[in-house]
Amino acid sequence: PILIIVEKEYYFSINLCYDIIIKKGMMILKKKTLAYGALISGAIIGFVGVTAIDFACRKDTPLNKQKPKVDPRIEKYIPWLKQQHFETWEMTSHDGLKLKAKFLKADRDTNKVLIAVHGYRSYNLKEYAYYIKFYHDLGFHILLPDNRAHGESEGTYIGFGWLDRLDCIQWIDQVKEYFHKDLQIVLHGISMGSATVLMASGEKLPDDVKCIISDCGFTSVLDEFKHELNQRHIPAPLILPTATLLSKKRVGYSFKEASTIDQVKKSKTPTLFIHGDQDNFVPTYMVYDLYNACSAEKDLLIVEGAGHAQSYLVNPKLCESTIIEFMNKYIKE
Repeated sequence: PILIIVEKEYYFSINLCYDIIIKKGMMILKKKTLAYGALISGAIIGFVGVTAIDFACRKDTPLNKQKPKVDPRIEKYIPWLKQQHFETWEMTSHDGLKLKAKFLKADRDTNKVLIAVHGYRSYNLKEYAYYIKFYHDLGFHILLPDNRAHGESEGTYIGFGWLDRLDCIQWIDQVKEYFHKDLQIVLHGISMGSATVLMASGEKLPDDVKCIISDCGFTSVLDEFKHELNQRHIPAPLILPTATLLSKKRVGYSFKEASTIDQVKKSKTPTLFIHGDQDNFVPTYMVYDLYNACSAEKDLLIVEGAGHAQSYLVNPKLCESTIIEFMNKYIKE
């Protein structure tokens, strides 16, 4: 989600711009002509829109340069991860970015492959530190992409799942090319990664993709932006229309078109939805909207006491048993 950890400079700059629009704009209207005041206010609103886009979507911000904090509950998985041999994969996206991924081979002969997509301002191994051993023990080959503008992948602006859905499909094609045989592929996404795999489900996917595990995804980019702005007491109607209008040219896609819920309406891929009931970043109501809209076979797990992307850490046994039971319907040994 956006605006979760807020750098003071950015938070105050957005609120300052809002203050300028309301107070200074009104002063201009009083002192100058209506047209002149409207012109200045419009320019300020445009500036705020661009600032909001860059704050939320640009890779090189103070927010992205913060030293990542490791959850103490993840530390126990690190020694095992360090013992594994991860290959580095690379591909070129449809719009010319070099994207990278980590690949861990299964320790047995299998056609089962997991593609695990991380969330906003995270990266592959950090997001899936606690899931990798679980899937590896189940006998999966595991591909862990770094999303555009994240980790080791190129990109200036974050795709928020919409551009990443196309990258995900390319990774699927690369996995198929690598193995040269029929596969059983599972897509697993967390947070923005969940939106990515759900958005991909609305496209035509190969028959090799058997099911999706969706953990705490948002209903649409606009819904998520609106929620986070409201959380920060910043009036969404002031910022979102201008930001949406400018987004296509600025980041390469319109915020308005990036709808997870519209994509799952077209999905034919069985999907397990997971969400914590204490999620305040991607509010829990969104999973019910996604689940109800999904046209594919589906199941739902709400984890009590879990905040955002914390379901597995709060109740690993429940998550593991639910995922295994769900996958067993579609994945054959």
